Amino acid sequence: MFAQLSRRAISRAFVNESRVSARASLSTCVKRPAIYAVQSEEEFQEKLMGGSKPVVIDFSATWCGPCKMLTPRLEAAITATEDTVDLAIVDIDDLGDLAMEFDVSAVPTVLGVKDGKVVDRFVGLIDEDKLGAFINNLKE
Repeated sequence: MFAQLSRRAISRAFVNESRVSARASLSTCVKRPAIYAVQSEEEFQEKLMGGSKPVVIDFSATWCGPCKMLTPRLEAAITATEDTVDLAIVDIDDLGDLAMEFDVSAVPTVLGVKDGKVVDRFVGLIDEDKLGAFINNLKE
C-alpha cells in the first residue's frame, strides 16, 4: 500500500512539474500594450510626455462610479490596438497636482497624448464608437 502511494505521489509530482514547465515555455505572438497606473509625477513625465508611442491618460478616482465603468472599456479598446497605444491611469487623489496642471475639473477625464503633446480629450463616459474613434485618431 505504501509503495503504491509513493508511486502515485511521484507520478503526480512529475505530471505537475511537466505542466508547470510546459506553461513556462509557452509564448504568444500577440503584443500587449502597456497598461499601468502612474505612481509619481516623474514617472508621468518620463513615460507619458517623453515617450514616442501615443498614450491615453485616464484621470480617475477610486470613488468615481463612471470611472469604474470607463476604465475596463479603455483597457479593452487599448488592447485591441495591438501595442500601438498605451494606457496610463492617474488617480487624482494621489496626483492632484497633475490633474490641476492638465485642467481636470471632473472625472473621468481622458487625454490623448502624441509626441508629448495633448492632441485630444473628453470628459465623462462616451459610447464605444466614439471611444474607438478617439483611439484611432491617436494611432494615425
